[in-house]
Amino acid sequence: MPDRQTSIPAQFFAPDGKNLSPLAYAFLVLLCVAFFIPGIVSLPPTDRDESSFAQASKQMIETGNYVDIRLQDKPRYKKPIGIYWLQAASVKLFNAAHLNEIWAYRIPSFVGATVAVVMTAALGSLLFGPLPGFLAAMMMAGCVLLNVEARLAKTDAALLGSIMVAQYALARAYLNIRMNGRVSLAFWTALSVGILLKGPIILLVVLSTLLWLRFTNKNLKWFMALKPLAGIPYLLLLVAPWFIAILLQSHGAFLEQSAGQDMFAKLWQGQNRGMLPPGLHLVALSVMFFPFALFVLLATPDAWENRHRPAVCFCLGWIIPTWIVFELSLTKLPHYVLPTYPAIAILTAKFLLDGFPALAEKPRRWMWMSGIALWLLVGTGIAVAFALLPYLSDHVWNFGQIAASALLILAQGAALFLLMQRKTDSALALVIGSLMFMSFVFGSTLPRLQHLWISRQAVQIAETIKPCDRLQIVSASYEEPSLVFLAGTDTVIAHDGADAATAMQHNGCLVGLIDSKRQQSFLTAFPKRARQPMMIGKAEGLNIGQGHPTELAVYIMQPPAKHP
Repeated sequence: MPDRQTSIPAQFFAPDGKNLSPLAYAFLVLLCVAFFIPGIVSLPPTDRDESSFAQASKQMIETGNYVDIRLQDKPRYKKPIGIYWLQAASVKLFNAAHLNEIWAYRIPSFVGATVAVVMTAALGSLLFGPLPGFLAAMMMAGCVLLNVEARLAKTDAALLGSIMVAQYALARAYLNIRMNGRVSLAFWTALSVGILLKGPIILLVVLSTLLWLRFTNKNLKWFMALKPLAGIPYLLLLVAPWFIAILLQSHGAFLEQSAGQDMFAKLWQGQNRGMLPPGLHLVALSVMFFPFALFVLLATPDAWENRHRPAVCFCLGWIIPTWIVFELSLTKLPHYVLPTYPAIAILTAKFLLDGFPALAEKPRRWMWMSGIALWLLVGTGIAVAFALLPYLSDHVWNFGQIAASALLILAQGAALFLLMQRKTDSALALVIGSLMFMSFVFGSTLPRLQHLWISRQAVQIAETIKPCDRLQIVSASYEEPSLVFLAGTDTVIAHDGADAATAMQHNGCLVGLIDSKRQQSFLTAFPKRARQPMMIGKAEGLNIGQGHPTELAVYIMQPPAKHP
């Protein structure tokens, strides 16, 4: 039964104290809505991955071709078809009349993140009991990385949802808990969905868990409860048709680009991002799993000392091999290790509720003190950074964000105060602080920034002065996918200013976006006696796709001269 000192209602637990009640799962879904919905509509499309995925999905709807994946006239063979199908289905269901609005493309990520949170609760309850499962789910809902991914129209949150279903089924087989045909069907279906979303990443998580359990427990006979002899053909039946179709349509280019130029290039060549050293994901955990990273540090000795216990062994087999692969990868982006976060949250919640016994037996004052100092430093840095961001970007103060940042710091203080005696309430304080902070950051502060969203600026200006009924843009140098998504698939990307000038001379309906470095070549490309371009505005700010300031001049053609 739950600890008497917890503030979590008793109605969230089944009468036997071994499971969470339907009310608890309903609460978690509502918590996900509260965390993830702010900003889904108001946050502009981001560069580059999100806008590329959304634009490719939009083109599927526009063309009716749901096999090939294209970004304007170029193939986009980096990921399988799953996320594009999900996004296209979401748009057709919720917002078919407005293909240039990003929010409907984000719904699969929101759903995937919510499934991941709910399944974290279910799996944590299975492994350690309902209270650790419930706390772990709230940690997942409140951590920085999942809050980011739940709002982006890309693969990672949806993939996490499929991974959680597969790992839940795998854990039930491993622990021999009420196995039936529905569990095995869920396992192989989740694997199929994960493969269609992001190729072999779900297999990396599942197979590494299996290998870890094989070497620690010396057998995998329990895996037969998932009926692999029927499951593998079922999986192939689900995933093979599209792979065969795209290989035929692309003449093998999909395999070359997705496996060779995307996956292996990221792993072993750094994909033009430089060689980043191992350990970077571990350092980033302090920010990406904030505000619960302190608990992760304090729980680590207990997790290792209890590594032979079946439930802990399962979680470590999930975390360690996958983490090592991505630490060795030369390309390191924070979301790569997201598939391990639910297992980290489950172990953290378990040993938080136990009182971190390894540290209690052998007090490591240096670990406590250094961990708390680092955690407070990270929290203060995040709070101050977002309090200052509106001023640094647009030279305005956002007092609501300042208040939200102050609440986050107060939540850290409350969590420290409660940590020794009321550990559940300590975690709840951080959940509440994170909810207030995340909701304001994503729902208000970021969408209201002007200089962070150059594509939005440029399209808004162009819409107000477009020469013809339908907006069409030609852009010289600035070619971010967010511009194509917002302005339309027929946006023309010119190689230089002269090409943009030629396009505008041939098509008077075009609105030109000319990078400041291309402006001179653009203007000199117009013959002196011909119609000249007229600048009617500027869009300027930080190009987050490239990481440097950008200034775009917005041009239309001057109206023809009137002769008497």
